[in-house]
Amino acid sequence: MKKFELKITPLDWILIITVAILFSSSIAIIIYKTLNADWQDGLLVGSILGFCLAIFSILFVTLNNLYILPKISKPYVWWIFSALFSSLAGYIGFYSAFFLVKIFTIPIPENILNNINTLAVFSAFLNYLTGLLIYLFVNMKTKKQELESLLAESRILSLNIQLNSHFLQNVLNSIAELIRIDSEKAEEALIKLSRFLRKVLKEQDIIPISEEVENVKGYVELENLRYGGLIKLKIINSDKAQNILIPRFSIQLLVENAIKHGFTGSELNIEIIFDISNSLCQIKISNDGKPVKDLRFGTGLKNLSRRLKILCNGKLELGDRKKNEFLIKIPI
Repeated sequence: MKKFELKITPLDWILIITVAILFSSSIAIIIYKTLNADWQDGLLVGSILGFCLAIFSILFVTLNNLYILPKISKPYVWWIFSALFSSLAGYIGFYSAFFLVKIFTIPIPENILNNINTLAVFSAFLNYLTGLLIYLFVNMKTKKQELESLLAESRILSLNIQLNSHFLQNVLNSIAELIRIDSEKAEEALIKLSRFLRKVLKEQDIIPISEEVENVKGYVELENLRYGGLIKLKIINSDKAQNILIPRFSIQLLVENAIKHGFTGSELNIEIIFDISNSLCQIKISNDGKPVKDLRFGTGLKNLSRRLKILCNGKLELGDRKKNEFLIKIPI
């Protein structure tokens, strides 16, 4: 029954052990003070008890997840086994703590010694209730994480749809203009576009930089059918960053913008420089075309900025305005 499985992380277990020790030691201190015993002894006894209860709970939950849950098909059977295992963990944990306390010769009040079996049963019941609370807490946390993951996937899908639409609109506009100028080149462009789309329109959110660079080269080649080879692309140090992952179309979108806003009718030089230092990959995209006075983020750039943040904790920044420069920064 995978849907009932407790997906507890090591950090969760550390928190559970800490809470168990604090709770048990607090109760023990109160009991020891009520019985006019040394509260410091109560602190030690409670800490040992909390630790033992937590350790045996970890052991039994792990055994439950590995060997019991996969064989259970009905929820009520799972609840029976969970109650049994939690109670057993509390019972064994209590006597293990009692054994350790005796080894360390920590004083135990007479009233507690006279009711040790009753306290063991009470500890088993209390551990079951605690286990139930832990299950509810962890289950709610897991569902929250699943919902957040679905929300993120939905946002990424929406951004990808916008991005693909933006890309296709730009390329098709270019081909439409080319049809009026040179029908043969327009036909060649459509064939290249078909090949290009087969390669780039995959269901991948992030790809290696080496693949993104190849896609950018293909895109510029496609655009040069329209611009007569006047778009010059220079890529520096891409081999150093080839295995780093980047959201698809990240660099390509900035190259599209460079051509769209920077081309003046003469040769346009676009430069892409990769730099890796201090666990950061920085990609600098610049061009020597028409200076853009307003470099505010439009829809496409906002889209790219969000995708960088969601998919790889990266960011998009403005660089040197005179060079129409943008910076993509990705933590390695």
